[in-house]
Amino acid sequence: MSDAILLLETLYNLTDLIWIGERHQAGIIGDTIRTAAEWINHFRDGGKSGPHIIINPLTGIPAPTKTGEKTTLRGDGNVASYPHCIAEFDNLSRDEQIRFWSAVKLPIVALIDTGGKSIHAWLDVQKLAQVDTATQWEAQIKSRLYDQILTPLGVDAACSNPARLSRLPGHFRKEKQAWQRLLWLAPEGRAICL
Repeated sequence: MSDAILLLETLYNLTDLIWIGERHQAGIIGDTIRTAAEWINHFRDGGKSGPHIIINPLTGIPAPTKTGEKTTLRGDGNVASYPHCIAEFDNLSRDEQIRFWSAVKLPIVALIDTGGKSIHAWLDVQKLAQVDTATQWEAQIKSRLYDQILTPLGVDAACSNPARLSRLPGHFRKEKQAWQRLLWLAPEGRAICL
């Protein structure tokens, strides 16, 4: 899990609350939601986890789900800060995805090989817009970045929410017989080709 440790050490504050788990697993403090420091220690001690990570830190405070029928600890309403957004393609080959991310002028902080067909690109939100609230995310990231720029280029429109899941590097996908790997890490957020 050295890739996961490197990602957590590099892109998060040690006190940030991070969700890691299975796709539909609930947010549980001390289990699927821990501080970055606790996750780092967990992985250093040989601990395992699910294959996904929510890209932005969480508050640890229950908030309504999208339907408003119940509360959750891992939804868009639980996001504490907005350092990252994710982009992925469903319609390009892996080689085409690598070429795209190598050429585009966007502030990329991480590229993660999903161990499947996709490369997940994490972008530095604060280099794209001033985003401190859900309303600013909706206006600047969802409406401007995704709807006007990324989605027309073929990026999956479903990736536009702040509590989006990404693949956690360092996890072995048994069904694919492949590792989820960290391909690029630049905490300053920069284009790969300068």
